Amino acid sequence: MTTFTVGVAGGVDLDGEIHLDPEAEIAEVTILAKTPTDLRRAMTLQSLLPKATKVSVVIAEVPYWFTAPSPSLTPAHRWRALTEVRTFKKGAGWQVDVTFNAPTPSGRVVTAVARAFSGNRLEAIASPVPVLAGPGAAHWRPGDPNAAVADPKGPMPIRIGAPAGDLVVRTDASAPWTGEGVTVDRSGSPSWEEIGRPGGERLLAAGLTDPALVPPVDDRSVNPMGFVSVPTKGVGRLTLDDDAWVIKLGNDTLTRIAGSGAVTVMDVDRVRKLRGIVIDWRRGHTGPLTAVRVVAALAAAGVPLVCDEVPAWAGALGPGLVTLLQAPANVLDDDLTREEHSIRLRRRSLRDHGVKERWARLGAVGSYLPTTSILLATRRPDQVAFALEQAGRQREADLEVVLALHGVPREHPGVAAAIEKFDRPLTVYQAPHAQAFGSVLNAAAERASGSFLLKMDDDDWYGPDFLADLLLAHSYTGADVLGTSPEFVYLAAIDVTVHHQQITEQVTNFIAGGTILATRSAFDAVGGFRPLPRSVDTQFQHAVQAAGGTIYRGHGLGYILRRGKAAEHTWREPIGTFLKRNKRQWRGFRPNALMELPGGRS
Repeated sequence: MTTFTVGVAGGVDLDGEIHLDPEAEIAEVTILAKTPTDLRRAMTLQSLLPKATKVSVVIAEVPYWFTAPSPSLTPAHRWRALTEVRTFKKGAGWQVDVTFNAPTPSGRVVTAVARAFSGNRLEAIASPVPVLAGPGAAHWRPGDPNAAVADPKGPMPIRIGAPAGDLVVRTDASAPWTGEGVTVDRSGSPSWEEIGRPGGERLLAAGLTDPALVPPVDDRSVNPMGFVSVPTKGVGRLTLDDDAWVIKLGNDTLTRIAGSGAVTVMDVDRVRKLRGIVIDWRRGHTGPLTAVRVVAALAAAGVPLVCDEVPAWAGALGPGLVTLLQAPANVLDDDLTREEHSIRLRRRSLRDHGVKERWARLGAVGSYLPTTSILLATRRPDQVAFALEQAGRQREADLEVVLALHGVPREHPGVAAAIEKFDRPLTVYQAPHAQAFGSVLNAAAERASGSFLLKMDDDDWYGPDFLADLLLAHSYTGADVLGTSPEFVYLAAIDVTVHHQQITEQVTNFIAGGTILATRSAFDAVGGFRPLPRSVDTQFQHAVQAAGGTIYRGHGLGYILRRGKAAEHTWREPIGTFLKRNKRQWRGFRPNALMELPGGRS
């Protein structure tokens, strides 16, 4: 009986190990992955694996907050030979054994297990199909089971009667490419010797400032999920130790990053409780782009990073990230300024170094923004102008507003003036005063055309990146519904702003009703809001979870809940409720810096 075992870690890839015919039939295949991040690269190269009657996937280390990898098997014919699936804890990780009564493509099992770690969501990247050629090429397209693999010399493989891909990324350009297809060569970073030679400064100016030279961050694995807003440890250092980048706290090494520069979810998990990390930019044999790759990934995960000065050879981070990294070290001293810094870092890095953005820079796909329809229902004519202002200040988003005037005449002078002034796409729906609130929202949704629906309240404040941050969170979580907690509350009756301590960047069962962002498919699947006068937000979230959907809570620094008298709200908690368990409170209206509102810090 023939068996086949392959290991996958930060610096090792299947494309450098497998030399079998994918149509070969063997008894057993075992994939040994160090972390879920490494397994996602195996997922990209699943087409290289042979057929087998038993497939075992072993993941050595998994963050504590990951659920068990229970694969969701599709009804496709490839699973008809299935006889057993067994998932069990193995040390700090998991093992999944799948047995068939006939040889079956083992790569499909790898894909199913990798998907299971992310809630069995659809794994798709909206861009032309890639062809990966050369050692380490999977780093350029992590988590994409639709990727094709080719020899670095070519030709383009054929799949189901057509060319297997639309753009070829080669990590080995030692020989010319033969055959059809557009190629992009990424055959490694310049060495320190090349930079130090005469003319090396031209190499810096022309090449090392381009982020597209760096493999993308696997943003569906390395991202802000699990961020700790109240750190319990001190400030660490990112530095070189012999042949690798390491993160130290005092004399203790918390994590050693793979020589490739591929940061994993476990690397991030080990440093989550640090107040921050100071970057020690020293030269080493790893090469400049490896260092850039490490820093970009940590920033994308929201790890608070600072340094005195970013060297010119790290310019491929991009100018936005370079500026943010050079923030003063005291930005880490206060929990709130630390989190503001983290959010700015993660926004910039995810947008400059995420998989979608990297392929856009390679010329493979445009920067598509999905349309979001904001559902804005109000009974108060004096709040229409304010509410439309909050919707209109959203940036980095393609949006429309459906304004549901609940018993309010459109001809009211204040309403008419606000509508006339609003310069984004707007649909106005006049709902009868007696119509239940949930029915009003559903009627607004029927008039919406977006692929996302965002429910906003008419008296709360929203930061200019509120919507963009939720859409970004959707890109790295795939959640059906997203929102934030009411972390900041302005108590208008007593003129006090309170800051509640909340656990954010996690799957949850509750988000604030004025922050609900739902995919159109999830909204339609549960029939929208119940036709009730109140509690519609809670009922909607319950329905989504009962149907098997996922709710994700992002950071709470882009939203401030305004609280007046309890009778003014459908959520009728007394003011005293909001004064309990405060982390901090201030006299007057006190927005955080990310809100970009008068009265806050700039």
